[in-house]
Amino acid sequence: MSHSPTDWPVPPEVTEPQPSHERRSWGKVSHSDRFRRQRRDLLRAAARLAAREGYEGTRVADIVAEAGLSKSTFYEHFGSKEECFVELNGRTSAQMLKGAVDTAEATIDQGPFGCLGAVIRSIVGYADRNPRLAEVLRAAADVSQTAVRDQREQNMRRVIHFFVSLGHRLGSPLETGELDLSATIVVRGVTDILGDLRREEPESFDRRLDQITRLGCRAFGLPES
Repeated sequence: MSHSPTDWPVPPEVTEPQPSHERRSWGKVSHSDRFRRQRRDLLRAAARLAAREGYEGTRVADIVAEAGLSKSTFYEHFGSKEECFVELNGRTSAQMLKGAVDTAEATIDQGPFGCLGAVIRSIVGYADRNPRLAEVLRAAADVSQTAVRDQREQNMRRVIHFFVSLGHRLGSPLETGELDLSATIVVRGVTDILGDLRREEPESFDRRLDQITRLGCRAFGLPES
């Protein structure tokens, strides 16, 4: 099935898990509901711990203790710590991308600079709500965790695809291939320097985001107004 260059990328699919087989209910809570609740509790515990201790400093034993569950319960849901972080990364990326698409739809009438600036702030702002977790997820991709690293690359490609689609919708005169190259340079470049930018004063950081927005407009061949 072919896709238009203006189609938004499809966020990573996040499905609610189902237990491999049913067991007795837990009071008024069915086994299926309890299974989904346990998974959410494990993911939230992993996120909290990783934000405090880092990826390498987070162990399965710590995750289950934080969640108030057992190791056997953890392994009913995930085969390893890496698998847990793959899902956590996927859920985080899906939420961030959905927020960017919603922002683009809501601000598309503001023109290239207004829309692109709002989208950049949406993406940066999502990470800023838990910057330590964002750093941890990047660090997990930098160590020898192939699945996490591969997923991070897929997430990056979805963000680039999103900006290509946005460029087309905003009226960029560039061909799709040129837009893809421009979006790749902008997205990867901003990702690399974002940690340094966050260390600036809030007012200075906001000015930097405006500068990035203007550079993005130029890269996509769009007016800066």
